[in-house]
Amino acid sequence: MSRNIAPRHSVTLNENDRSLRNTVSGKLLFTKYKESPCALLIRDNRLRAVSFFSHRPSRIGAIYIGKVKKIVKNLDACFVEIADKELCFLPLKKASAPYLLNRTPNGRLLEGDELLVQVERDAQKTKQACITAEISLSNDYVVLSLGTPRLCFSSKLDKKQKDTIVHYLTKHKILSEDSLQLIQDVHPIGAIIRTRASELDEGALLESFRTLFADFCQLLHNADHRCCFSCIVAAPETWTTVFDSLAAPEEYQEIITDQAQLYPRILDYCSMHFPEKICRLYQEALSLSTLYSLDSRLQEAFSSRVWLKSGAYIIIQPTEALTVIDVNSGKNSIQKDAEETWSRINLEAAGEIALQLRLRNLSGIIIIDFINMSDSRHRQRLLEYMRELVKADRVKTTVVDITPLGLMEITRKKGTKPLHEQLGRIYHEAD
Repeated sequence: MSRNIAPRHSVTLNENDRSLRNTVSGKLLFTKYKESPCALLIRDNRLRAVSFFSHRPSRIGAIYIGKVKKIVKNLDACFVEIADKELCFLPLKKASAPYLLNRTPNGRLLEGDELLVQVERDAQKTKQACITAEISLSNDYVVLSLGTPRLCFSSKLDKKQKDTIVHYLTKHKILSEDSLQLIQDVHPIGAIIRTRASELDEGALLESFRTLFADFCQLLHNADHRCCFSCIVAAPETWTTVFDSLAAPEEYQEIITDQAQLYPRILDYCSMHFPEKICRLYQEALSLSTLYSLDSRLQEAFSSRVWLKSGAYIIIQPTEALTVIDVNSGKNSIQKDAEETWSRINLEAAGEIALQLRLRNLSGIIIIDFINMSDSRHRQRLLEYMRELVKADRVKTTVVDITPLGLMEITRKKGTKPLHEQLGRIYHEAD
């Protein structure tokens, strides 16, 4: 998709503007672009991620009592009605242990079953909203979810941190033989220990766990006494989801907005969840979108060609089925050792590709045609490097392998719309 963005007018920056724009540390910005509210992650003076808030509120995270209307065996899925004549798509693999409200579970779903479901993805074009029966609640430190009763950890926690947390939970009999014994007395529920749990001492961790568990019990109790199509938990305000979906807390030090009405809500939210962050209201004449040249940055995000510092470049071509990315040597001069040159270019390209996948919010199947390398050590190094890079992505991204043809296969979980679709709507509304 191509789109001409109006050229940026020259602007005069005052000293406060220059100081703010030139700061290297990460910043999370809340502003407006063409009257559409958005959030930006700026780090090392580069736009790393952007999210536009739809004027139509998102329902991602909302929990409903739905009714199974039709089971489609060849799709290994079913359609669930969450409101009058509003069907959602539920893969059966996400309903292995559903919380049923009208009968005793027997290991499989039946048409007419009433169950708890949670919205994972809003409806897009002709596709229904995608839901899951693996209901989850979270705080800053723990995620609890219906389904397989497993204890999992953030990949950013090291072995010592994991062992310490397991010791606390076992000591207080929350864990028993690596299963969540206390929780299973209610319903099969698993737990994910988040990165920030390592910041807590023993007492605070246990309190966080028990508080969230109590909230989960209350949720199930409320569901037991509500009728079909009830909304048990409303979706969070869209701007609050940014803190989980757009950036990790360690990626930014400041939260800045030029939206005076939003500022007190951000301040209250951060005082509860991120008290260590600096929150500021920007009140200069220039908007934050102008100050950070958002027009030109988004123009770059529309371009299929992305140049690298070495003179090489990558071509990004999204299609309906998958995204194809090609790495080219471009203006890069070949050194005596061609293999080393290709390896260096490929590693540089991998860093930029990881950034672009996140910035453009590309998802599904992604195929990357790196410059061919004959040395298996170089291919393995590239594979491991890419796997390390995608860990920073807030969307689950899996680097599968490099095929015999030298193509790297990546999958990135589908969630919100890709950037070009979000912008397409904004430009249409602005015209």
